[in-house]
Amino acid sequence: MRLARAIVLLGVSAALIAQQVDPTELLVHAAQLLADRAKRLPDYTCVQTVDRLYFKRRRHTYVPRSCDQILSLDPHTLAVESTDRLRLDLKVSQGLEVGSWVGLPFTQRNIFEMVGGGPYGTGMLGAFISDIFSAGGATYTYAGLEKQSDRTVAVFRFQVPASASHYQVKAGANWVATAYSGSFWLDPKTAELHRLEVQTHDLPPETDACEAVTTVDYEKSRVGTGEFLLPSRSSLLMVMQDESETESTAVYAGCHEYHGESTIHFDQVPGSVAPAKDASPAAPLPPGLTFTLAFTAPIDTDTAAAGDVIAAKLRHPIRDPKSKAALAPAGAHVTGRIVQLQHWLSEPWRFKVSIMLESVEFGGQSRPLYAKIVRIPSMLESIAVPPPGQPAWVAAFLFPTEKKRYRVPAGYESTWITIEAPDKRP
Repeated sequence: MRLARAIVLLGVSAALIAQQVDPTELLVHAAQLLADRAKRLPDYTCVQTVDRLYFKRRRHTYVPRSCDQILSLDPHTLAVESTDRLRLDLKVSQGLEVGSWVGLPFTQRNIFEMVGGGPYGTGMLGAFISDIFSAGGATYTYAGLEKQSDRTVAVFRFQVPASASHYQVKAGANWVATAYSGSFWLDPKTAELHRLEVQTHDLPPETDACEAVTTVDYEKSRVGTGEFLLPSRSSLLMVMQDESETESTAVYAGCHEYHGESTIHFDQVPGSVAPAKDASPAAPLPPGLTFTLAFTAPIDTDTAAAGDVIAAKLRHPIRDPKSKAALAPAGAHVTGRIVQLQHWLSEPWRFKVSIMLESVEFGGQSRPLYAKIVRIPSMLESIAVPPPGQPAWVAAFLFPTEKKRYRVPAGYESTWITIEAPDKRP
């Protein structure tokens, strides 16, 4: 177990020994406080932004190592190979998390499939708290008081066996529960939870991972008419069996009570009449129509994330190939979504921005838009493929650069061709 990454062993300074804390009473108080809030907490949503780092060994020996050997390696021999960023809406209901791209309705789609691979963890918004404080399967030890920069906290260690765990890890095609342990930090006066660290135990070989360490910082937030303890920041470190590592940092913002779905319309013409709620959805454009788009706003890799909506407009009308009638006018508003934004920091240096089109809007009506990029690569030109888990018609754009930041400019043009709606495919 690498000391720099493992749960820190904590001492008690002489200045703190004089402070009297009944650990049992404090732990019971904290558990009751969390349980009471969980009962009153309404369904709520937060915007989660996740920055992910992918590390590789600078020198790889290609000699198979055990997980114990890998966890003892010097972390300074790692180098960042690539980065990416996600932005999601998360809905929490009775401790269960459901995710969607920002602004889209929540569905039952698996959030891990939606983000297209890479490290991602759930449980920060509910499941960990239930396992550790409410379910009754955890065991505890008291580690004393710790002086931090702005507070004194009481430190507890805990263990949750696999039989009482809701921590699920992907093992091949299956999800299995894993045992875990860690520490949590409580305010000795108020019993408020400040921080939680979770470390997995004995991950199955099918996970391709040796260890996962999660850290969550909590703050009070107002949801509805009450004030509740919610995550403000979390991190997930994963050490893999191939000696690579990933580190994800998530921040949570805009948390508020969930009141059902809403629909956003872009560029609504003043005075126009929106379609009635019970009207049949507009049919997508027929397949086989070629068109050119121009972005109406830049994509800045310093701030953009997978999940963000992008805006574009038609450079020319989309016409029926037989009648030549305009099916969509020039200037019509097109919306799409970034489904991957990745940056490689080693040769060949590049940014990859993958985009899926969603709709074209004109005349006060929005129509679904299914299309793929038209690309005729020259010999030896790099071919950009969609990210794992995303449909084949997602367009992947490569921007070679050694710079740490890239701005896809407003006005950037690309040519597309409409395809059949997915539900009509064989």
